[in-house]
Amino acid sequence: MVKEFPRRKGYKTIVVVVAAVVIISAISLYYWGPFSLSSNRESQLRLTYFENTGTILSGQNITLTIEVYNTGPTSIFNVSDSWPMIGGDNNRMLISPCSFDLPYGFAIVPGYVVNGSVISAKPLNLWSPGVYNCPVIYPVSSYEITGLSDHAYILSPSNPSIPITLISTVQIDGYWAPSISIDGSSQFHYFPAGEYTVIVADEWGAASLLHFQVSSMSLSS
Repeated sequence: MVKEFPRRKGYKTIVVVVAAVVIISAISLYYWGPFSLSSNRESQLRLTYFENTGTILSGQNITLTIEVYNTGPTSIFNVSDSWPMIGGDNNRMLISPCSFDLPYGFAIVPGYVVNGSVISAKPLNLWSPGVYNCPVIYPVSSYEITGLSDHAYILSPSNPSIPITLISTVQIDGYWAPSISIDGSSQFHYFPAGEYTVIVADEWGAASLLHFQVSSMSLSS
């Protein structure tokens, strides 16, 4: 199942300058595992993300931390809707079923997918089907992101600005798929053994891939 953690707790790593990225990469490899850094069309923004491990047992969680960090001065970044094409569709990435106000998100597809085959990949349904009691989400026109930070304000044409921190940590251990019952309900499945690809993207066109493997046997064997 998918669990969302508070955006403001338990994360202190900050990417500041290019020299610091080397240090952060080394630290994250020790503590978190694979680390990636990707530029987007807004050159002063950086999409960073961490994966806690490259291999899990079926039934275990994989933990992802995703952040949009402003390496330049405080600026306003207009919504661009430049999400990647996955499975032939323009996919708006989410962190949770209620995270439409965040300018970043992720998807998971089965198999070891590379950039050229993302367009034909089919994302797994990570959220339980149903109606969610989400907070009111106003139309977002842009984000004002404070310089050298991940602190921002959601800007809307007709509502006051809303403070937000552009970092999220989630744990994922499976997906939802239609059951064989005649009522058309869905059933939760832990990730079965195999390889998987995490597609991380943001509002402004940055998109990168992480990979993890699920084992059906003890990792120590």
